[in-house]
Amino acid sequence: MKTMNFEGKKVSVIGGRQTGLQSALFLKRRGASVFLSELQATKEFLEAKKTLDFNKIPCEFGQHSWDQIGDSEFIILSPGIPPKAPICEKVLRSGIPVWSEIELAFRCSPAELIAVTGSNGKTTVTTLIRDVLRASGRSAISCGNIGNSFISEIDQLNPGTIVVIEVSSFQLSHIDQFRPHVAVLLNLSPNHLDWHPSFQEYAEAKFQIFKNQTAEDYSLINADDLECAKQAAKLKSHVIRFDGKNGENPNYAAVGEVAKLYQIDPAVTQSVLESFTGLEHRFENIGTVHGVEYINDSKSTTIASLGWALEHIENKSVLIAGGRHKGGDFRVLRDLVKRKVKFLIALGEAKKEIETAFGDLVSVYCVDSLPEALRVARGASQPGDMVLFSPACASFDMFRDYQDRGRQFKSILAHWGAELAPVPTR
Repeated sequence: MKTMNFEGKKVSVIGGRQTGLQSALFLKRRGASVFLSELQATKEFLEAKKTLDFNKIPCEFGQHSWDQIGDSEFIILSPGIPPKAPICEKVLRSGIPVWSEIELAFRCSPAELIAVTGSNGKTTVTTLIRDVLRASGRSAISCGNIGNSFISEIDQLNPGTIVVIEVSSFQLSHIDQFRPHVAVLLNLSPNHLDWHPSFQEYAEAKFQIFKNQTAEDYSLINADDLECAKQAAKLKSHVIRFDGKNGENPNYAAVGEVAKLYQIDPAVTQSVLESFTGLEHRFENIGTVHGVEYINDSKSTTIASLGWALEHIENKSVLIAGGRHKGGDFRVLRDLVKRKVKFLIALGEAKKEIETAFGDLVSVYCVDSLPEALRVARGASQPGDMVLFSPACASFDMFRDYQDRGRQFKSILAHWGAELAPVPTR
C-alpha cells in the first residue's frame, strides 16, 4: 500500500470546482496546510466556500493571491484551469512542483489501476471494463473524468479493488509518478485545440499515460489508429494491439483485451457487452414526441464524436449542433452532413463557424438558446423524422457541463407545451 506523509506541508489547490474541492478536503484530512484559490466568485461556488469554511480550509474566490500561493511545497492544478490562464503560466514558471489531481490520488491509492484515454469513447470503455470486472466477481470502481474524481474515492479503496479511471489530456499534462498497470489508448483525433497549441502537443499529453510504465505493465493500442500505432515501438510495457476488424466495435475489442488480461471468461464479457444499453447523454434515445424521434448526444463534445453519431443514423436527420469550439475543422464532416442531415440548427459560440462549414450543403438556422433550437427543430421536422442533438463542441459557453446541457435538452422535451410552439423556418 502506498502512503505519503502530507503532515504540515503547505499545499495550494488552484480551482474550486469539485476536483479542486475534493483535493483540498483530502489534503486537509491528511494533515496538510491547504489553501484553495478560485478566480471566479459566482453563486455556483457558494456551497464550495461553505464546505471549505466548515473544514477550516483557507480559501479565496474572485482572485489568485500569489503571496498565499508562492510558498507552497507543491500545487494541485485543477483540470479546468486553461494552460494560457495567467495563474497557470505563473505557477509553471515558479519551479514549484505542479500535480494534477490524478497524481495526488495515485500517490495515495492502494489499488491496482487501469487507465483509459483517447479522443472518443473513453467513458463507454471505462464503464464497460468496470462492469466486466464486477461481473467476473472482482471489486472494481470507475472514476476520473467520468464524473467522480479519483481523489474522492481514495478513502474507500483497498488493495483488492481495481480502479478503472478515465483520464484526459489535461490531467495527464501534470503527472510525475502516475503509473497505471494497464493503460488503454483508444484513438486520437484533433481535440481541445483551444487549450493545446497543436495536435502534436495534444497527442503528446495523451501519450503521458505510458510515461512511467515498465515491463511489468500493459499498454493497449488501437492498431487502426496511425497516431496511436506509432507509439507502440517506443513503449517499455507489454504492448497489446486491438482493432475493429470483421465489423467489431474497436471500443468493445479494447474491453475484450482487458478482460483477457484478467483471465475473465469470454462468455462473461460477451454478456456484459450484449446487455449494455449505453450511457446517459451518449446517443441516448429520448423517445418520440409528436411523431419525431429525439436523440440526446450531449456528450458529443468533439467533431469526431459528431461524425460517429452521423455514421450511426440511417436516414437524414434534423441536426442541432454548436457550443464552444474546441478546435479542429468542421469541414471534415462535409460528406457526412451532405448524406445524413436534412436541416441544421446551429447554436452557441460556434454557430457561425458551423454555418460557414455547411451552409452551402444544407439549410442552416442559427439560434441563441437550446429552447429556441428545439422549437426550430419541431418546425423543421415531420412525423417519422429524427432530431439529433450532437453538439460537437464543449458546453461551457451556455451550460455547466455536457450533463447539464443534456438534462436541459431532456427537460424541455419532457415539459413540452404551448409555449414551445414551432418556429417557422421557411
